[in-house]
Amino acid sequence: MTIYYGMAQWQHPAWVNWLYPASLAAGERISRYSQVFSTVEVGSTFYTKVDDAQLLRWYNSVGEGFKFSFKAPQTVTHRLLERPWLDVQRDWLAFMLSLQPFQAKLGPTMLQFPALCDERALDTILALCDMWTLSTPLSVEVRNLVYFDKAQTESSFLAELSVRNVNRVVMDSRPVFSTEAYCESLVEAQKKKPRVPCHPVATANHPVVRFIGHPELPRNDVWLDQWAAKLSQWLSAGLVPSVFVHSSDNIAAPTLAARLDEKIQVLMPDYQSPLPLPQSQEQVSLW
Repeated sequence: MTIYYGMAQWQHPAWVNWLYPASLAAGERISRYSQVFSTVEVGSTFYTKVDDAQLLRWYNSVGEGFKFSFKAPQTVTHRLLERPWLDVQRDWLAFMLSLQPFQAKLGPTMLQFPALCDERALDTILALCDMWTLSTPLSVEVRNLVYFDKAQTESSFLAELSVRNVNRVVMDSRPVFSTEAYCESLVEAQKKKPRVPCHPVATANHPVVRFIGHPELPRNDVWLDQWAAKLSQWLSAGLVPSVFVHSSDNIAAPTLAARLDEKIQVLMPDYQSPLPLPQSQEQVSLW
């Protein structure tokens, strides 16, 4: 029974003297991060092409059990509707080719589509899925509300992903929209994060969860309880989830991940936690 826990980044100023000592060079923090977490979202590939040498440095910095979840380029996803299909295909094939040497440490690659991609984009989304040639999992995140209608469009979408063994990314942004934006981090999160229903459906063997936590940590417990129950069900069914935990400023994201894992341990006594999160900054200072 394995859950891959990760963040949306592997370094944060607030994590110094907690997840890694201040003396550790920035370029070495991914190695220390990988000793605590087993996966990470890599958003840089969404914005620009990451050269092969950089990918190799990341690959060599982590252990064998670690998994990178790269986001597909925006030229494939967010510009899907405005670009010629042949150009989109070219960029998608080039991206897959760049990942091919690193398959041993790949988690679910993410195709993340904007709200502009409605039901008319479904055939094109599925065509991109059909082009996937790597042996590692593929996942799809959609943000148009038609894909959450609990009716024909969503049913068709889920069925088509299932046939292709492609995972749906389950976005849970309920916590950051549960209160008014009374601080800068919540204002920013509510601007940037999609406000979509949370439908925790697994369409393949490696479901992906993106949890966006509230900065008031106790407020998250109601949703963490729900996720502990759902993840326990998935583990019992033999699925291997990836859980990427964010918070409005990402400072407390590691704490939220540890809290979720504790809740799963309560529900599943035989479950062995894969999350050795340091308990205090004092502990880290002794390294």
